Amino acid sequence: IKDRKTPQFEVVQAATELRQRHLLDNPPDYRVAISTLTKRTAWSEALGLWHEMRWVGQIAEEQDFMLAMGACARGSQWQESLELLSEVKSGRQLGPGITRTLRADKRVYTAGISACREAGAWQQALMILQDMEQNQHIPDLVAYNAAMSACEKGRQWEPADRIAQEMDRWGIAPDKVTFSTLISACGWAGKWEQALDYLGFMWDDTLSPDLIAYTAAIGACAKAGQWERSLVLLHEEKRKILGANIMTYNAALSGLAAAGRVELALLLLEELQLSELRPNLMSYKSVVGACELAGEWELAMDIMAEMKEVGIEPREAIYGSVARACEKANLPELAASLRADLEKLLRAGPPGPPRM
Repeated sequence: IKDRKTPQFEVVQAATELRQRHLLDNPPDYRVAISTLTKRTAWSEALGLWHEMRWVGQIAEEQDFMLAMGACARGSQWQESLELLSEVKSGRQLGPGITRTLRADKRVYTAGISACREAGAWQQALMILQDMEQNQHIPDLVAYNAAMSACEKGRQWEPADRIAQEMDRWGIAPDKVTFSTLISACGWAGKWEQALDYLGFMWDDTLSPDLIAYTAAIGACAKAGQWERSLVLLHEEKRKILGANIMTYNAALSGLAAAGRVELALLLLEELQLSELRPNLMSYKSVVGACELAGEWELAMDIMAEMKEVGIEPREAIYGSVARACEKANLPELAASLRADLEKLLRAGPPGPPRM
């Protein structure tokens, strides 16, 4: 069960067998099983073991609660995580004849924030952060980053920025995760200039922005309609950190799609095709979207045909985009034919997983 090379389904089977044969006799045994299942993303099974551990009367300690909260985080079960945090904070007695009580320390609070982060439950994450401070637990970088990430996933830039200011007041230096999260949050608020400022701060602090930070900045500019700056950042990234990934290209392509810049989208697609990377479904979707906006129905048809040639099955959004491009060109019969083809595909069932 501890072997990292073991497939997930075999790990789950092994844990199930341990339960059925009653071989989990004490908290350490449960800890190993719960931790392993959580790491292998089998969070539901991990929580099942946690509930069994409680049901059979095993004495749970702080580390057990943290493991359970970690499983909650994997499954975005933030409500249950908050219940566990509340239980630890209540100082519940561990068992008959045992005087030591549970104590919610910094690690337990951070585990609760992490569960909120995965679900984008930013308000709850901020409440836990405030609760930490009120109980004389000064949050560390990990806790602040987790709360900030919850804000980003909840598309809330202002609370994320306030967290950054609070970190500065406490003298806690941000890291790459901090800045990348802030930049991503800027994207949801249309704060592209602020995103570029954060990127500049990273260079000033000698943190050297990585692919994640650049991709976030490119995405922020793209969302705000600043496609020119997205392209500048893309090529700056390739020059300064010697590389780009498919997510970076797709972020830039999305900006070109929103602006209907067909020629540039095609050039960027060609650049992507000539690189070691390969376009995926999202890449083609953006290019087709640019064609739709510009009314370039023939190009849209060509792109869809190219997708099929390289083994990427167009999805419903692609067909719809090409059909709308045809309608803009006053070709209702062709648009209807495309929608009929789509109906046939939908009736035939979902395609295999797209090449990502």
